[in-house]
Amino acid sequence: MIDTTNRRWQVGDVTLTALVEAEVHGVPVQIFFPDATPDEVRSCEWLGTYARSDGTVGLTVQAFLLQMPSLTVLVDPCVGNGRKRVNPFWHDQHFPWLDRVHATGIGPEAIDLVLHTHLHADHVGWDTHRVGEAWVPTFPNARYVYVGDELDYWRAAEQRTNEDVYGDSVAPVIDRDMADVVDAHAKVADGLQFVPTPGHTPGHVSLEVTTGDEPLVITGDLIHHPAQFAYPHWSEIADYDVSQARATRRGFVDAHAASGTLLAGTHFPAQPVGRAVSEGAVWRFEPVAPA
Repeated sequence: MIDTTNRRWQVGDVTLTALVEAEVHGVPVQIFFPDATPDEVRSCEWLGTYARSDGTVGLTVQAFLLQMPSLTVLVDPCVGNGRKRVNPFWHDQHFPWLDRVHATGIGPEAIDLVLHTHLHADHVGWDTHRVGEAWVPTFPNARYVYVGDELDYWRAAEQRTNEDVYGDSVAPVIDRDMADVVDAHAKVADGLQFVPTPGHTPGHVSLEVTTGDEPLVITGDLIHHPAQFAYPHWSEIADYDVSQARATRRGFVDAHAASGTLLAGTHFPAQPVGRAVSEGAVWRFEPVAPA
């Protein structure tokens, strides 16, 4: 059983809630990061609950709910249920994720915007759900926002052979005229700004959130695990352009360690919110407790 309680942060006038779909711990680090070693993980004593003493790591599939003064926003809505997926841990699942959404007191009909850092299967699945034989949008009153370069890549025929993420999770939204297609520098709404962070996918973005108190950035898959603050050269198995992803990650971590910006790591387990901190010639991630 995943402990999903107490994963809510108040940042100025914005409430951020982590809506966990699945979480794993004790995974050999090389499964996710082929360049990594258990010794490198163990050398980061600050990792705490993000890793174990044997050098294995944990990761989470989760979405972020943003309750803002004038908008309710969902970012990267996970894998979804009943999907045909190559990854066996995502194939034909029955996650109680919507129950966790309802537990926040915010039902699907209350979501104003659904945003995506990119369109991998674990970031768009709940855009739709099955009703009979059809896939229909899960958030009936929302506008779904997609970055154009990312959308073009994933709806191409060659990306839809082994599994059709676009077909079951995105096309039904577009077909119902519920989608807005923007560029990677778009101001999505007041207080919401996309920032290009390419490499993991061609059109990957992160999301800057104005909170009225301090800036907050949702990373997406620019960074998958806190250990990548110390080892930004670690590539992740699904990185589209490894060299670009490494360069983007180094620049991002360096800039945000200097600024002290609050970060929300999309795949960070248990304590996804914190700051990049410089420690000599390297960096680490310092979590911030929920409040």
